[in-house]
Amino acid sequence: MLELLALTAFISYIVYLRSYADQRSKAEIEAERIKDGILLYQSEQYEKAMTYFNEVLQSKPSSAVAYLFRARIHRARGDLQAALTDLSTGKSYDDTVAELHLESGQIQYQARAYQAAFQDFDKAVFHSHGDKAEPYHWRGLTRQHLQQMEEAANDLAKATQIDQRPPLPILPYPSGKAGFLDRQLLLHAGLTIFSALILLDIIKQSSVIHWPYLWAATSAVGLGFLEPRKGWALALLQVFLIGIGYYAVIGPSPLSTHREVELFSLYGSAGLTFAGSLIGSVLRKAYAH
Repeated sequence: MLELLALTAFISYIVYLRSYADQRSKAEIEAERIKDGILLYQSEQYEKAMTYFNEVLQSKPSSAVAYLFRARIHRARGDLQAALTDLSTGKSYDDTVAELHLESGQIQYQARAYQAAFQDFDKAVFHSHGDKAEPYHWRGLTRQHLQQMEEAANDLAKATQIDQRPPLPILPYPSGKAGFLDRQLLLHAGLTIFSALILLDIIKQSSVIHWPYLWAATSAVGLGFLEPRKGWALALLQVFLIGIGYYAVIGPSPLSTHREVELFSLYGSAGLTFAGSLIGSVLRKAYAH
């Protein structure tokens, strides 16, 4: 039974690391994959960029980001209908890419189709989670034409407020990577050690598995929330500490019945530590948005 638990825990950990490794959106991952074409577009090499994105869409017709940049090329060339067609197709594959709505909204605004533009800018605000100034700015301008003066003033003020914040990474510019070990991680590692000691004591003292499981899950959610990118390292530290502490320091119970409860508590707590930290990371990301 313990061998099965160990195998399950190992497989779960591999899946867990894959989930933790990259929490970027699908569009951000796709932008990184086709960054060569994006660089061609940014350097205004439109012919080469168009060829690049055509080839991308032949191999992967569902790439919303490729449709976005091909639409931008069409727009730069003055072919607004082709641009709108590509933007609409991109939305059909991934409606959550804020830049698709922003781009089509700008085209509609220039065509004085203000109601259609408003709908696009409204979706751009929603899908950018209120973190970017440009959708608010354009929605504010559009509201002026729709005679929504108070709402327009609020949107323009919001855009100004966001512009004064430190800049956030936006598609398609991947953010740089900071060093892994920093002061904050060390502080949270100290908290993890304290949490692991409490968990180890509960495992040893409790006659049921529920209390260790409860502490393991709740403490791990907290660790994942504190470190949404590096919580897997804290989870690994906690599991390492309870394993070493149990086998090398306090030792298993001499009573077979209680030892069985301890082992179920130990291995179950290890699995819940990994799962809880991943849940905490997801909650932190949702809270930030």
